Amino acid sequence: MRKYSLLIFSSLIFSLNIFSQALPIALDGLYIDWLGSTSNYTDAQGDGASIDMLSFSAANDSSFLYLKFELNDEIRLNSGNNLVLEIDTDNDSTTGYSINGIGAELGWLFGSKFGYFNSPGSTTTVDQADILFRALPTVTSNSFEIAISRNVLPDNVHPLFTGDTIKICFYDQTTNGDYMPDEGSQFTYVFDNTSLPAYDAIDINKSDTNFVRLMTYNTLFNGLIDPQRAPAFGRIITAVNPDIITFNECWDTQWYEARNFLDNYLPLANGNQWQCWKIDGANITCSRFPITQNWQILPDRRLTASLIDLPTKYARDILVVNAHFKCCDGDSIRQREADGFASFIKDAKTSGGVIDLSPETPFLISGDLNLVGYSQQLTTLITGDIQDTAQFGSPAALDWDNTDLNDVIALQTDNRMAYTWRDDGSSYWPGRLDYCIASDVNLNIEKAFTIQTEVMPAARLSLYGLQQNDTHTASDHFPKVTDFSIPLVLGTHSATEQEMKIDITPNPAKENIKLNIKNAIGENKVEIVNPKGEIVYSNSFYGNEHTIDTSELAPSVYFVKFWNKNFEKTEKIILVN
Repeated sequence: MRKYSLLIFSSLIFSLNIFSQALPIALDGLYIDWLGSTSNYTDAQGDGASIDMLSFSAANDSSFLYLKFELNDEIRLNSGNNLVLEIDTDNDSTTGYSINGIGAELGWLFGSKFGYFNSPGSTTTVDQADILFRALPTVTSNSFEIAISRNVLPDNVHPLFTGDTIKICFYDQTTNGDYMPDEGSQFTYVFDNTSLPAYDAIDINKSDTNFVRLMTYNTLFNGLIDPQRAPAFGRIITAVNPDIITFNECWDTQWYEARNFLDNYLPLANGNQWQCWKIDGANITCSRFPITQNWQILPDRRLTASLIDLPTKYARDILVVNAHFKCCDGDSIRQREADGFASFIKDAKTSGGVIDLSPETPFLISGDLNLVGYSQQLTTLITGDIQDTAQFGSPAALDWDNTDLNDVIALQTDNRMAYTWRDDGSSYWPGRLDYCIASDVNLNIEKAFTIQTEVMPAARLSLYGLQQNDTHTASDHFPKVTDFSIPLVLGTHSATEQEMKIDITPNPAKENIKLNIKNAIGENKVEIVNPKGEIVYSNSFYGNEHTIDTSELAPSVYFVKFWNKNFEKTEKIILVN
């Protein structure tokens, strides 16, 4: 075990590099926010016995220290390596662990998924939750970005950072392993406390009623039928108001139980019921629209495709693949699942075989893909680079225009991070496990987000009828949401919908709500439905305005259903005290 020690000054002369930079880093594995970085270090190449480190950059905001680093070859960051990060968090070389001329209070062993905190007189083992460690991507890569909280007490007593000046060192514990900075150099970073623009929180509501909203949600062992967790799921799904859902881990949940759950929390107009299908052992695909055909892509895996018949205003239907790939160390099985998906899409685009799609039918794969191993699995899903050609055929581009598919990365609504799974009791740090990978022919991405209620402020929670611990209570996965636009048919139906509009004000409301209808025609009907699916108000009226007295209704989330002979719409409202 590593022991606390005081540094003995060396006779070596160290070169000093001092950097400082505040940046609004979005931890998403894309690195776009680092393009303007000026706090950079370039390492000598070819000097690593195992891992050859190339460069790193540093930045900060008021909450996190961010580091981005590059290696010569791909590694799995959370296992199978001896890479260590050392940070002298008090800028005092006489305290902490002696390494490369600095005294490190924090040492983080990436491959072992834990670290050490050297506080005065003692050393404490810390895990990812103790320092709010985050890192992306979750698959193997030669570049990573990480975040460490600036405002934590790793041993529950002493702050991790005691001042604004720190020193940073990476090194490989392998014999003759690489150092970054090289031995004899130091990288000093000074936290830049310049105010950054506040994160522009993402509105959960659709920005256009014609968009098709997809949600994927791992329910963590039958959460929809768990009486303790179902209300949290209900509030979340009510707030999201999706059109299509891919549920995972519904091991003992029956299709009709998922349908009953949705009919209860998210009732459809005119007494219609949700369409739900369970073809494999644990995935359930649900849709507001008819599901006309289903396929189990691999008979022994959780990989199911559903063709969804969208309303006639859309020029195309949509094929949705619901997937829950093998977890953890199952790289070979995940690769087989990725190959199977690619082969299925190739078949769908050509005549004959198992499936024939109409040309240019939009499609996507959605679900907990558990991509925690080799990046090749993700590459296959995006590019069609099939590995087992004997069973699944030759590699081929998957989209209709022979290009790559789109990996939809979704930041959280209230947090500049894109991880979709978090378990503070696990040694694994939060990761991006839940995916939507989509065609971009006749399918445009309009909005994408992930919800983690724990990081949402009270006003935002109230706005959407959510509670602080809803996502934590429901599952260790977060709901991931994507809004798509699909070409509309030019004709009377779509034109009427564009002309006919309804506004409900105020929302949230305390006593009364007013319906304002643009271009109302003939008799209009309206109902208010509570979260249990019960009709608590019903009326009909003529004209462009209608006021509803809601003073007798309990504070909650409700649905206002409006329809006439040319138009139908359901809107969510929130009533408050």
